[in-house]
Amino acid sequence: MTEVSPRQRRRVGPRGYHSPLRAQQAAATRVRILEACAAIMEAGADVTYGAVAAQAGVQERTVYRHFPTKVELEAGLWGWILEHLTHVDFEARSEDDLVAAVRRSFAGFDEGAPLITAMLHSRQGLDVRLGQQDARRAMFQGVVAAAVPGAPPVVRGELAAALQVLYSAPSWELLRTFWGLDAAAAASVVELAIRSLLAGARLRFPGASAGRAPPP
Repeated sequence: MTEVSPRQRRRVGPRGYHSPLRAQQAAATRVRILEACAAIMEAGADVTYGAVAAQAGVQERTVYRHFPTKVELEAGLWGWILEHLTHVDFEARSEDDLVAAVRRSFAGFDEGAPLITAMLHSRQGLDVRLGQQDARRAMFQGVVAAAVPGAPPVVRGELAAALQVLYSAPSWELLRTFWGLDAAAAASVVELAIRSLLAGARLRFPGASAGRAPPP
């Protein structure tokens, strides 16, 4: 067995050593950078590397190390917004679950209104939201299957699409901008629409009771 000298250990060791503390510090720095981006955007200023570094209290090269390109920086910001402000988890499986989710999300939208609005009108923000579409679609389809199991597959698909129109940031923005509604009032409007839509569908397709498995 070949003995490794202290000099070799010093040279080789750091490459193979993973420091949990260093990883935690890096994660904390990343969060500070994203929070700085959010603060700058809320203030209506341009999100530049220099501005982000100053706001986060780090060197500009640190921002580049975590987000080498502006696209990656914006994607990180939109991901942070989705996680901390939209409160969307795609776990709704019933009509009541969906209404509760609307109320949580709309409250978050109001809390971070400038950021949510910016996300809605950014190509990068759209790309991030499109990346969630499979999970979002599955949630709406599951809610419809539970609420209107008697509807044929094509109609269930249409109902799921309609639910997505109702439970969305664009819906919140429209009600806020054109009707002056706050989160609670906007959520009540959307709840009325959701419940009316599904109740009407159950009247039209009464072939099975809600809660039973949908037909194939």
